[in-house]
Amino acid sequence: MTKQEELAALFAQMSAFTDAHPNMSDEDIVEFEAMESKFDKLKADIERDEKNTKRANFMKSATTTPIVGGEEDDPKTGTSSKEYKAAFDNYIRGNEASTYRAEMTKAVDADGGYTVPVEYQKEVFTRLNTLSATRSISTVIGTMSTKNIPIEGEAPTFTWIDEGAAYGETKSTFGNKQLGAYKLGGIIKVSEELLNDTMINFDSYMSGQIAIGIDKAEAPAFCTGDGNQKPSGYLLGLTATVDTTLAATNAISETEIVKIFYALPEAYRKRATWRFNTKTLQKIRNIKDNNGVSIYKEEIKNGTIEGRPFVLDENMADMAASAKPIVFGDFSFYQIGDRGEMTMQRLNEKYADYGLVGFKVHVRLDAKRMLDEAFVVVQNAAS
Repeated sequence: MTKQEELAALFAQMSAFTDAHPNMSDEDIVEFEAMESKFDKLKADIERDEKNTKRANFMKSATTTPIVGGEEDDPKTGTSSKEYKAAFDNYIRGNEASTYRAEMTKAVDADGGYTVPVEYQKEVFTRLNTLSATRSISTVIGTMSTKNIPIEGEAPTFTWIDEGAAYGETKSTFGNKQLGAYKLGGIIKVSEELLNDTMINFDSYMSGQIAIGIDKAEAPAFCTGDGNQKPSGYLLGLTATVDTTLAATNAISETEIVKIFYALPEAYRKRATWRFNTKTLQKIRNIKDNNGVSIYKEEIKNGTIEGRPFVLDENMADMAASAKPIVFGDFSFYQIGDRGEMTMQRLNEKYADYGLVGFKVHVRLDAKRMLDEAFVVVQNAAS
């Protein structure tokens, strides 16, 4: 497990702990502070490693790459330009139209909104990829195109070939699955006082609000989405096998967890992540040995089950008859595509009576499992 994976697992463990202990006892506080200390040390280690890597890359560049000029040698254009960014800021603040209208007309969408500057979009998606539990473990791509993109449907099969012999065809079904560009949007209402406060970093505030809004809408779709005008969830179409079907309607055993772990092919097992909600985590923690000791208590403290990290998803079902409460798989084979450009439209009059200004924002995205065999789903007994 990499340090980044360990940090993500530890964060998930801390979140689960606080959810399970809303009123902490003195013993709980000591346990949580130990996790905090471990988190801070690991975070510092990662930051130190990143700085060392940057230094090494800088020295390599400084000694191997000729200096050919500064930023002005490669001026940014379109929605990446400083001029467009300045015009967009004026538009958002509601300044006199004559100061920005000419520049803004370069990027108007069909609904009358304006393309959000590239720098601004990057900040939103940086925040979103940090905020979203599913994005943090999945493959995320960004494209300017909104056309459907074919993606791999099955793993290719390679074979050994004699010299001069023909290459055999693989079973790969490229194009059977496609990433679309579904529209997701909403309206953010901001007080006129906040908008006019020059001490507020409004770009940062708005990017945070947009990221939160997107995450709240996309998180359920990433889990249980049906692919109808929204992404296909990682649960969609997964079928339990004999090894991943539980004996009870509302419980799970250690033996069953081990069977689930080995039901996933080894090629994907070594990079796999468990997904389940807090209630299911509590049931796993309550699995006890013959002496009444919790079998997974210490592992859960480290954010793992059978040595692999878990990341909570409260959109997963609770354990119940025929429910599917657990997925175990390699989420690098769940692909999220951020498509096209983000647009924003200022609504001056809609909320004026309340002293508010509205901002209508939309993005386009899709998500799908690229490889079904990289996942297993767990299902409770029917009765």
